[in-house]
Amino acid sequence: MKSIVEKLNLTKYQHPVILNRPQGEYLSEFASAAQQLPSEPVELIFAFVKTMAEFQEIVSMVIEGQHLVENGLLYVAYPKKGNKMYPTFVHRDEIFPTLQVNEADGYIKGSTLKFNRMVSLDETFTVVGMKNVLKKLAKNQTSSAVGDYVQYLPEIEALVQTEPAAAATFAALTPGYQKEWARYVFSAKRAETRKKRQTEMLVILKEGYKTKALYQQRKK
Repeated sequence: MKSIVEKLNLTKYQHPVILNRPQGEYLSEFASAAQQLPSEPVELIFAFVKTMAEFQEIVSMVIEGQHLVENGLLYVAYPKKGNKMYPTFVHRDEIFPTLQVNEADGYIKGSTLKFNRMVSLDETFTVVGMKNVLKKLAKNQTSSAVGDYVQYLPEIEALVQTEPAAAATFAALTPGYQKEWARYVFSAKRAETRKKRQTEMLVILKEGYKTKALYQQRKK
């Protein structure tokens, strides 16, 4: 029986990152792999999670931190319903709604991550794969890629200066998180929507949260 590394042909990727590995026998081929999100984009990130909240958080961190190169892969292993290792599980039917996946094209809303496969790891885990695939935009279509909003960073920086607490949080963010805020605000086509998002951003940053996703998660 093939291992998950063989099934997914993972050995071809250089500098893999393995997050939250539960036991040594999992992905033993990568015993010396990095165990933290990288400072530079990589080809492969493989993360283990126990809950849908953890699943959502790791996906948000990879998107906002721009931790994958173009065509890089994020694999997330989550516990199956009825597994004997954890009291928790992730129901496959909650994944797309929670991550706001467009079922027509497989993309996670506001990102270049696209769902591309689902395989069983063992009796405990199922693995979902997402690929960083840049989308070609139709004419006059608003971009959802964070890198396309760098030009708006000075406007975001000027806006947060009106609130010292928000400015301090924003200044401490990595460039990826800062560009995600620029995308969130300026991807809105209507002026009133942009204004609403600007206000929302200031509230979230004033409270010390890096992202809207983390803010919503902690407020539940």
